[in-house]
Amino acid sequence: MTSTVFEVEQAGCESCAALVRGALDPIVAVAQIEIDEDRDTAAVRLAPGTDTTEEDVNRALLEASHGSGHTYRVKPGSWRLER
Repeated sequence: MTSTVFEVEQAGCESCAALVRGALDPIVAVAQIEIDEDRDTAAVRLAPGTDTTEEDVNRALLEASHGSGHTYRVKPGSWRLER
């Protein structure tokens, strides 16, 4: 089964990853988030079979950005399906 995988920009710490997860949980099932502090990104893997769009995810991430000092968004070109 395939999963949607993508990177979130400006989300390279534990508190940012928690905000990202909180923003996405109401619209999709998040299977895993891995933080890369050096690149200031979080790699997100959605649960297999999750049906959502990059646009919906970006909308939720933008809302989570308010007041955080960051602008969370899907890193361009990172949205993909993996087995």
